[in-house]
Amino acid sequence: MKHLPLLLAFLFVACVSSQKNIAFDPETYATTITAQELKEHLYTYASDAFLGREAGTEGETIAINYLKAEYESLGIKGGMPNGDYFMPMTLNAYRENKTFDANNVLAYIEGSEKPDEILVITAHLDHIGIEADGQINNGADDDGSGNVAILEIAEAFKQAVKDGNGPKRSILFLHVTGEEKGLLGSKYYTDNPVYPLEHTVANLNIDMIGRIDALHEEKPNYIYLIGSDILSQDLHDVSAAMNDSYVNLELDYRYNDPTTEVFERGRYIENRYYYRSDHYNFAKNNIPVIFYFNGTHEDYHAPTDTVEKIEYDLLEKRTKLIFHTAWEIANRDERLKLKE
Repeated sequence: MKHLPLLLAFLFVACVSSQKNIAFDPETYATTITAQELKEHLYTYASDAFLGREAGTEGETIAINYLKAEYESLGIKGGMPNGDYFMPMTLNAYRENKTFDANNVLAYIEGSEKPDEILVITAHLDHIGIEADGQINNGADDDGSGNVAILEIAEAFKQAVKDGNGPKRSILFLHVTGEEKGLLGSKYYTDNPVYPLEHTVANLNIDMIGRIDALHEEKPNYIYLIGSDILSQDLHDVSAAMNDSYVNLELDYRYNDPTTEVFERGRYIENRYYYRSDHYNFAKNNIPVIFYFNGTHEDYHAPTDTVEKIEYDLLEKRTKLIFHTAWEIANRDERLKLKE
């Protein structure tokens, strides 16, 4: 009997250790990402009340305040040096020959072991506004889907923090404006980074992940990945491993070649997708990127890109792939390596 206290202590430590290991399984936190919550967010974010979210307009103001309120409700702090969520800027819309005031939205979780190394997850918060005839371009897929995905990923990481399993590296949840006017908000950020670009380990950019394109109507369990192996084989390998371990989507890389043709607006053109979303401003600065994309569809840049057409179960699955990839990047021992 004299060994009983020692035995009980051993069993207690083993039990705590076992619970800790279970908690550290990222699948524990991935389960907080649900189709229902994505749908609830999107039915608000891509509603008529947001006036098409055009950068520099009242619609953008409504959108950024919604995002700020969601992060405040999660207990995730603002990403600006003073703790604010908004990054104000004056942008030049060269396509329209005008300037306007606008804001990116930044939220931030500090890393527990390598806080100076930053993973940036992006989506563009803006869309194309209101048509001349008054129809509202709600942009449910473009890019409402990306913004609500980031909110769910942020919630998953915040739950990990609450459990004492926060990421080793810091994570910046960056909703950029002005993408539809020429990648302006992401360019402003990379020209005026809040966190040094040399310490930014990767950018995961989400731009349209809620629909199915014509090439995959028969086999919709897919996502296009663009850029994953262009700057870092490490990043590509991590992404593929996370997909194999947790999600099992078909990872379609055909648009890694920017000359691959696509049918858009009644004509065939080179896709050039690698240059057409916000990840490109990070890639230009030698930061490894992945662009997550479902391809274009008949409702691209049209008032018919609406919430009832989103495939919410598929949106959940794609969001979980991005979460698992982010988790691995944020928690692996070594920083992602660039190609020689």
